[in-house]
Amino acid sequence: MKKPSLNRLEYFVAIAEAGTITAAAERMRISKAVVSKQLQLLEEELGATLIVRNSRHLNLTETGQSFYEAARASVAQAEEAFEMVRQGRAEPTGNLRITAPLDMGVTYVSPVVAEFRTAYPAVTVDLTLSDTRLDPVESRFDIAYRVGWLSDSANVARKLADFQQIVVSAPELAEQFGRPDHPDELAAFPFVEHRALPNPLTWRFSKATGESTEVQMTAVLRADVTPAIKAMVLEMAGISILPDFFVKKEIESGTLIRLVPDWTLPSGGIYAVYPPTQFRSAATKQFAELFAARLRKSLSL
Repeated sequence: MKKPSLNRLEYFVAIAEAGTITAAAERMRISKAVVSKQLQLLEEELGATLIVRNSRHLNLTETGQSFYEAARASVAQAEEAFEMVRQGRAEPTGNLRITAPLDMGVTYVSPVVAEFRTAYPAVTVDLTLSDTRLDPVESRFDIAYRVGWLSDSANVARKLADFQQIVVSAPELAEQFGRPDHPDELAAFPFVEHRALPNPLTWRFSKATGESTEVQMTAVLRADVTPAIKAMVLEMAGISILPDFFVKKEIESGTLIRLVPDWTLPSGGIYAVYPPTQFRSAATKQFAELFAARLRKSLSL
């Protein structure tokens, strides 16, 4: 059997990440014809179709997606091996793709990205902020940060911290409606709904004594990103339920207050989620460690 050309892995990875053969050719600074030919030869060597393409779009087949994960890890490992020899040290290089929810990304991830880039200028960081949960394998991220609760998947997750959901209000709004003593009274308050949550209007509160109650909120406004919800609450449009770490400064300054503090809602977690691959680049490892340390410091954990 003819030995496969490992160089073709780099062409395939570039096509998969760039999205088109033309973009991959520009990224690698070679002709489109060369890239297209190398893909054709790779598929012939494997005896499998890796990419389905037409004049405008290209998609990985199921086999292509699986092969991409392995090929990407191999190419990244080879690139780092070359850089280690060139530089004489295992300094992170290459591309690092990260996704995080908008609120967490703006407040916590972005500053660490800037710090990391200053420390490791050979790394290019691509940060995507979205409250839509993007799968790290499907969307090709090295790290996906999550806030809340994880669904079962083959991805690898590391819990970084816990957080508490709390009911928050502008002080003036709380005085207008009267500060509630029991969660059931919250149903009478105007509520800002977070559309990205699975059950945004139904909330179960519990107390240390074992007492619990379920409250159905009345939405007057809806949004799908947490910063927008916090802004509306600050402007006295209604109350809402937000992660404690995201309103920490406002609670400390008094611009927001916590309602029914003797009652608790289900707590959640902050996670780093990785694709289920054995190899992680030096950039991924270094950023993950730096972010975990900065998060603990910011949350006073």
